[in-house]
Amino acid sequence: PEAKTLKGALCRAIQARREHDRQTREDRVEPVLHSNFLIAPRKAPPYKCSPQGVINEIAEGPLRRARLARHQELRKGFISIFADRHAKILQHQQELRETYLRLHEEWKAKCADLDRDKAKPPAPGEGPSTSGRTTRRSAATMGDAVRSDLEMEQIIASLGNEDLTDATSLAARNAAKIPDMISVVKGRADYVFDDTNNRVLDPPKFYSSRTGFYDWTEEETQTFFEQFAAHPKQFGII
Repeated sequence: PEAKTLKGALCRAIQARREHDRQTREDRVEPVLHSNFLIAPRKAPPYKCSPQGVINEIAEGPLRRARLARHQELRKGFISIFADRHAKILQHQQELRETYLRLHEEWKAKCADLDRDKAKPPAPGEGPSTSGRTTRRSAATMGDAVRSDLEMEQIIASLGNEDLTDATSLAARNAAKIPDMISVVKGRADYVFDDTNNRVLDPPKFYSSRTGFYDWTEEETQTFFEQFAAHPKQFGII
């Protein structure tokens, strides 16, 4: 019977060729491959090239020589860049050392001036100056004694702000709460994936109004009704 469609005719022709064709796959493929190799560019690898030949061509052939030449070209540039970078780092370190020594000498001179000013005897008629700010130099002389009402007021005012400026208090309040570690018994932790996908177990309770009226006892409810009847909508009195 004749095929009604082109697809059916092609399928029947291919099936008949498979049944009665005497040519093998190699007989059909080899001529095509041979013609392709003849028209292929000359730079293509030769036919039936061994893996070792490909490795030798890459490791010892023109590609390797090109890589080495490129490496030699870039080597001088990298050496110059790294040398300049190292020199700049050394120069920057030396500048930092000199700056530190200069500032340290200035600080020592400033401390010496402060010590000399402190060692001077007070002028006649002038008492020791009191300051509300306690420093490391003044803490040794002030101690815990309060010599005036002003110092007492300053101490009372500082007690309220102590928690806001104390590093220990701030760190205790802002410290992270680290949960307990998972106990590993057999060399690995057995995790369990428990995902309810936002499942609501008690919908009436979950979606109920949050008025708090249903949390009252019967006695509280009766008292509210009585007070509401006596003072309608006057919730301040109720």
